[in-house]
Amino acid sequence: MKTDIVEQIKDRLDIVEFIRQYVPSLKRAGKTYKACCPFHQEKTPSFTCSSEKGLFYCFGCQEGGDIIAFLMKIEHLSFKEALERLADQAGIEYQLTELSGEEQHRQSVRKVLDFARQYYHKNFMSRAGDYARAYVKSRHLTKETCEHFELGLSTNQGILSHAAQEAGYTDTDLKDAGLCVQTEYGLKEYFRNRLMFPIWNQRGDTVGFGGRILGEGEPKYLNSPETILFTKSHVLYGLNFAGPAIRKEGRAVLLEGYMDVIGCHQAGVEYTVAPLGTSLTEEHAKLLKRYTQNVVVLFDPDEAGLKAALRGALILVEQGIFVKVAGLPDGLDPDEYIIKYGKEKFEEILNNAQELITFHLQRELSLRAQPLSAQDKTQIVTELAQTLAKQPDAIVRREWAKQVAETLGIEEALVLQRLAQITRASARYAQYPAGKQPSVVHAEQVLPTPAPEEDLLSWLLKSPQHVVLCDKLSAQDFSSPRLWQLFQTIVQVHQTHPQAADLTDLTAQALPQQQNEIAKLALLQTPNDFDPARDISACAAKLEQAGIQKKLQAVTRQMKAYGTGQVPPEVFETYMQLQRKLKQYRS
Repeated sequence: MKTDIVEQIKDRLDIVEFIRQYVPSLKRAGKTYKACCPFHQEKTPSFTCSSEKGLFYCFGCQEGGDIIAFLMKIEHLSFKEALERLADQAGIEYQLTELSGEEQHRQSVRKVLDFARQYYHKNFMSRAGDYARAYVKSRHLTKETCEHFELGLSTNQGILSHAAQEAGYTDTDLKDAGLCVQTEYGLKEYFRNRLMFPIWNQRGDTVGFGGRILGEGEPKYLNSPETILFTKSHVLYGLNFAGPAIRKEGRAVLLEGYMDVIGCHQAGVEYTVAPLGTSLTEEHAKLLKRYTQNVVVLFDPDEAGLKAALRGALILVEQGIFVKVAGLPDGLDPDEYIIKYGKEKFEEILNNAQELITFHLQRELSLRAQPLSAQDKTQIVTELAQTLAKQPDAIVRREWAKQVAETLGIEEALVLQRLAQITRASARYAQYPAGKQPSVVHAEQVLPTPAPEEDLLSWLLKSPQHVVLCDKLSAQDFSSPRLWQLFQTIVQVHQTHPQAADLTDLTAQALPQQQNEIAKLALLQTPNDFDPARDISACAAKLEQAGIQKKLQAVTRQMKAYGTGQVPPEVFETYMQLQRKLKQYRS
């Protein structure tokens, strides 16, 4: 049944269109599509996917596989969770059965969070929530907006735990969901006397809460602790609602907090999101890049806001996002500005946002007295070169260098020279992780494959009817047991399925630990003048010849070890047979 579901999903969903939801920059390159990889940082596109093969592969980080493997990796899902999501999207009936322990845990946490969301919202809409509703009314939020974002109330009495227990949830459920903590006095609710903001991930699943204190108390804002479902650095508030608007508008606007996002959405500026009271992270940037390559960072005009905007903008730029920066006058928050001046004026500010390099350049100029000294210019160029070095697009980087040079009245070559110095230093001292995260299918790392073997295996996957031309190959003809195993598997799969015109999927099923390698081989382009019979035969002969040379070298070493006149006749005969075979190939 599982295989049937997998095949139905692959038949109904085009992997290119599916991946485009996460990688909007996919562009056609011959028979495949290419883009910068969503799984690692790179400047030159090495991520490839093919509708024809139903596969993706990154030649940079060696991640690869089918549509299920992609969703598992990009959304951090189990196989069963990814299968259920894709089946739903493809319109195929499929229910998760036999959940693993972790899947059961995640499901139970989801249920208690959904219960809490409904409980808090019911409190908010009841008479007990009069003072909470009065507060949001003072912030000009309508009843419809409060219901849309399911705003809630945690009372000072802390009775959520009692209601949850009456509904069948345990103390462990409440603690695992981040709703309660264990103290020496017993179970204590995490949120009390707070306006509650349900936090959804981009898929619309409740993963946590944010709470604003009502009245006196600290901290002013409090987020759920991290749980099996909630990691602050992986979630952007409002993205579950903003996703379609971001794609339609072609840009996202990054704000500071919950009320900013809610106020903007209420006014019709629905392409706005915010991090959860934390600095922008690389994971946030990768998440945004699934929806757009254009982001406007809206900053507070104080010093802390300026620094945060620059820091966040540089993280976005490193992920290949085109960033602009804008600020609001009079120290107003976005929701306050829209109420005072209206949506059109707000969007006018967004439309006039500055390029990142202009923003950074003006900031550096504002910190120094005019006219600039030579030392000032040196310091500014050094500072701005750090920003230039973060820009992966060569054309944009060169234009930025030109702008810096013209503004400071210096030669562009001097800016490029300082950029080169910083780039070399960064490369020299860059810190690399001790180990790469394992692939979602626990595939072994894809090791470099010698060209003849890579060609042969790739061609046999696509033209398996010519596997008979390779019947003389042996394990000694391959550079590693891994590649010999893959070759043998292709041969065996062809014998089992002689009518199959392409063995990619069948081979991946038979050898799942080499799924990445198989995806890579399947996506390699064949030469324009490719002749399957001719080229496979020639490639197999080349490998066999290389194998004979290796055997000959081994026998030669063996003969030297025996010494002159001491070589056994059978060893010498083997040596002569190998010489004759090698001579035949050379002739």
